Amino acid sequence: MKFKMKEKNIKKRKIALFAVFTLILILNFVSATNIGISPAKIYFKDVLRGGYSEKFVIITIDSPDPVDVKIQTRGNISEWLSFNQTEFEVSKDKPFYLKVMAMPPEDIPNGNYSGFLRVTTSGNGNSVEGQATGIVNAALDLYVEIEITDIEIISCNVNQFNVESAEKGDSIKFSADIYNNGNIRLKPHLRVEIWDENQIEIVKEQEFIGKEIIPTTNEKIIFEVDSSDLYLGQYWAEVYSVDCYNSQTLTFDVLEEGALKAQGSLTKIIALPWVEKDETTSIQAYFENTGEKTVEAMFKGEITYNGKIVQILESEKHSVSIGESDEFNFYFTPKEIGKYILTGRVFYDGKRTFEKSTIINVKDAGFDINKLKMPAIYLALLTLIAFLLYKIKKEKEGYGIKLRRKNE
Repeated sequence: MKFKMKEKNIKKRKIALFAVFTLILILNFVSATNIGISPAKIYFKDVLRGGYSEKFVIITIDSPDPVDVKIQTRGNISEWLSFNQTEFEVSKDKPFYLKVMAMPPEDIPNGNYSGFLRVTTSGNGNSVEGQATGIVNAALDLYVEIEITDIEIISCNVNQFNVESAEKGDSIKFSADIYNNGNIRLKPHLRVEIWDENQIEIVKEQEFIGKEIIPTTNEKIIFEVDSSDLYLGQYWAEVYSVDCYNSQTLTFDVLEEGALKAQGSLTKIIALPWVEKDETTSIQAYFENTGEKTVEAMFKGEITYNGKIVQILESEKHSVSIGESDEFNFYFTPKEIGKYILTGRVFYDGKRTFEKSTIINVKDAGFDINKLKMPAIYLALLTLIAFLLYKIKKEKEGYGIKLRRKNE
């Protein structure tokens, strides 16, 4: 009877040991994350020695909570590649658009070169409160190939031309969205011909050289024409991009002074609601031009703590076109714990928006016990495994001794 009881105890402890191992596997399985990259490979074509090219890839993950992601390079092109960020957070509802920039050296021979981007998740994802979760790091390699050439290629495309009506005396604003799909830096050559209302006679001509556009990037080029020598009324404009072989016919009006309405709104101010003391945090204010003319907008605000101003926020002037939004960026490093109040408004064309505000709560940078939860859980499970193995060993030793005595 006693021997049978011993056998049963050993079986129970083996079952318990199996259950503990299964629990560890379940923890890992439940918290494992799947990472995705689109496209699956990158091909940089016709890049000049010492030149530049860029492409974007989208990084996704199936975790509802933010997961830390890191970028590393592998292969003989590692030193040629750079990124807009090498460490960032990704979640199911917030994919990350990674900009990959290729800048080969000037002394590299022509040919095709390849390497990999290794995208890995770290074990610092947020766990669900009240639940024990482990994290399995995921890794994925993205193939990258770069073709090096010494042939200069001039190529570009105008996505859109635009012009805005102006009050007499104000500048007539033209714009062109230009994409440089060549492999050399481009300063676009633009020309505008302004015709009278009946499109019979050219009343004004002007040429411009736009700001430099690096290869594989898009820029909005803005150029202005003085309206003081034009009569009131409708005009037609033929706009040419000489380098891109694009042109478009547009129409605009020269109006009496005060005919166009300037109107805009400060749509939101965004800041993290909770930050730690001495932690630098970013602040964004968004302004939308809802009027009938381009405006010069500037954000002015302040951050107060216990009724005292601790930081003045004042931006440079931004030119905001009709129907467009612009972003004003600031940084703030709180030195004390407590509640900070951020208020501000946008000034434009002699007007000002309604004031908006937000609150930044600052806490002490204390010890985060959550970081010890998973190590503590695994330590407890390993201790339990060791205890069960010890008990099984002892049970077997005792069972063997008693069995030998019985046989004797």
